[in-house]
Amino acid sequence: MILRQQKIARERRAFLRSVGAGAMALPFYRLLEGSAVQAAERPLRFIGGYFPHGIAAPLYNRQTGESETNYSLTFKDSVLSPFDDAAKYGKSFKDKIITIEGIDLAAGIEKSTNGHDAACVILTGCPPAQQKTRNASVDQFLAVEKGLGAQTRFASIVLAVGNKSTESGSNLSYSAGGTPLPKTVDPAETFQMLFSDLVVNTDPQSKADAERKRKRGQSVLDFVRKDIARVQARLAPVEKQKLDQHLGSLRELEKKLDAFSASCTLPSNPDASKAPKVLQYNGGEPYFDVITDLQIDMLAQAMACDLTRFATFMMGDLSRTNMFPDLPEDVHNGVAHTYDSPTGSNFGSAGQPGKPETWTRLGVQNKYCIGKIARLMQRLDQLGILDDTLMYFSSDMGDPARHSLRNPPTILAGGAGGKLKMGRRIVLADDCPADRFFCNEPGLTANNKILVKVCQLFGVQVDAFGTADAKYTQGSLTEL
Repeated sequence: MILRQQKIARERRAFLRSVGAGAMALPFYRLLEGSAVQAAERPLRFIGGYFPHGIAAPLYNRQTGESETNYSLTFKDSVLSPFDDAAKYGKSFKDKIITIEGIDLAAGIEKSTNGHDAACVILTGCPPAQQKTRNASVDQFLAVEKGLGAQTRFASIVLAVGNKSTESGSNLSYSAGGTPLPKTVDPAETFQMLFSDLVVNTDPQSKADAERKRKRGQSVLDFVRKDIARVQARLAPVEKQKLDQHLGSLRELEKKLDAFSASCTLPSNPDASKAPKVLQYNGGEPYFDVITDLQIDMLAQAMACDLTRFATFMMGDLSRTNMFPDLPEDVHNGVAHTYDSPTGSNFGSAGQPGKPETWTRLGVQNKYCIGKIARLMQRLDQLGILDDTLMYFSSDMGDPARHSLRNPPTILAGGAGGKLKMGRRIVLADDCPADRFFCNEPGLTANNKILVKVCQLFGVQVDAFGTADAKYTQGSLTEL
């Protein structure tokens, strides 16, 4: 990061020398100077996400005979099928995801964290203690501690559905001191926080005022371009080429301002009648689906408008939502806790096939949540920023009936700014002998290694992330 800042400083000094002292008198020179250095850079965005109840592993895992790059997402009852559903989401996102099998929430396992308390481990790589963690979550580490969120109006945003609790099992985002950050669960509050002062009322006078402001902003850019053109004659060919690039960046900025006006000028708050209640256990459950969609749409919009580049989003349980008639009222106890996964052999004894009917029930919850990730990808793609976004979604458990922190679903999505090869299904090596389903001392592959990699993708070179034994926190996931 320091080397990059030094490089930028050198480029700015070179730019100043090339255009001469007279250029400093040009209007909005600083705008031009910034665009000169960063015209080719598109900011990378991060969204960390959680969905409940672990995963129906047989409906998630790579199938027999498949490889890392040759696989199907649409096998029978696949919970990943929304990623390859062009009919519903406008296109397939198969080439924009990486799924990983064999990751463990090792920092939680080390301290015997109960599965229901482990959501905090996903982005911190740290177990809970008195509902706090010992370090910040990766979103806050990058956005606040490393200052990568300083260029936007909001360093980060923290959204959720249904549950406002800041207990360790209900939170993803933690400040530098390990204090859980509050979540916004009401779409009306999300709208008010993000967009209220960007709204143009529908009356003619407000529209006319907004149009005048837009035109003034555009004419300023035109004026800057004319001033720059005046100094082109005095420049060497190489420096003239640089200025042409700057002019091009300003044209793109103008387009972005127009797009900003179109995508950020909203007519009104979300219709309150669609979600008259928002809290879990307080009548909000029947409205969770519409709340989830509203939160997703506003999150994508905030990212596209560059109001923030860091966010977390916690999805809700389908219990008491009555969304799927084939599920019991209490999905938590009636589905997650009754899940019966297949097991391998153990010390030479025969394995257990499990109960497929329990997989399909849990698969309904899983597929619903993964469908919402696909919706978020669709919205980001429509707004032109999916390729510049990295998403990391997981759960607090792998096998929810066992409250196991081993093998939770691990999904990376988006384009990651071209820094990751997407379209892969990675299966990490099994750490148990072939004749054992359970190891007394299993070798864990900690999700901390993903957090290290996330930091590195954002240009923050760290060798470790999280608070746990160094064997868990050190190093990035080399398979990525």
